[in-house]
Amino acid sequence: MEVSRINLNDWEYYGEGGSSTSYINKLDGDIVLKLNNKGNPAESAGKEYMASKAFFEMGLPCPAIYDFVTDGERFGYTGQRIKGKLSFARILSQEPDNVECLAQRFARQALDLHRVLADVTKMTDVREIFLEKIGRLQNVPDDVKEAVKKCFSSLVDAKTILHGDMNPGNLITFEGRDLWIGVNELTYGDPFLDIATMHIICYFLPGKTVSHLYHADQGRLRSFYKAFVKAYFAEKWESEEIWSHIHDAAIVKFSAMADGKPEYQSLLVPLVRGRKFRFMIRRLLLGSGL
Repeated sequence: MEVSRINLNDWEYYGEGGSSTSYINKLDGDIVLKLNNKGNPAESAGKEYMASKAFFEMGLPCPAIYDFVTDGERFGYTGQRIKGKLSFARILSQEPDNVECLAQRFARQALDLHRVLADVTKMTDVREIFLEKIGRLQNVPDDVKEAVKKCFSSLVDAKTILHGDMNPGNLITFEGRDLWIGVNELTYGDPFLDIATMHIICYFLPGKTVSHLYHADQGRLRSFYKAFVKAYFAEKWESEEIWSHIHDAAIVKFSAMADGKPEYQSLLVPLVRGRKFRFMIRRLLLGSGL
């Protein structure tokens, strides 16, 4: 993949997220630069660039993507700057009474995306990626590994295109248009893996981490998540089958996220071993009445 060299002096700092930093071009304010933070491999930046570019070329709702670039140390890409945009996460932090409406809009965009079938000749089955990552888990007891494998076996063989990091920070809105950003990789698979991202954010990650990354506190995000699931699944949203599938997908996804991250692997053990207890707590917190 061709990479263009940039001079960071031509760019003005704009903001920072969990894995990347954004800049605005000083000569053309309509161009934004996203560079992976130090320590993140060029490979991950390249995958996000290719996935985001493919989304745009497929006509899916997302900003235009331009070039894959490096400043000599970090890698990233340039794209269309959406002036005046707000992420759903930012709106959640500012408008607590707007949770239900935002969740319904988020669900509509997710459903529209999940109706798109992947070109399997150009995209990767996400199960292949996750299976490789799960296989590299270290310092995880055998019973936990077996439980993760059991959750993995519940995934559906689907050709659904996936976002990969579907959360309210990665859906932005501007002048009535909702656009996806932060596409993870160009993958397809069980759509429950996309939904599982919100489950991980709400129930697997520490509250301080969540508040830092998504601007809103975990309680508000849980309300958003409940309203999202209700809108996405309609009358089926309260079924134990739905929630069990989401939880299995979340365990699989979190296990893959734990690849190379000891702090996540340490969380994985109680998450898996305490599944029944956590499942009961989740019911109480959501108030689903199951």
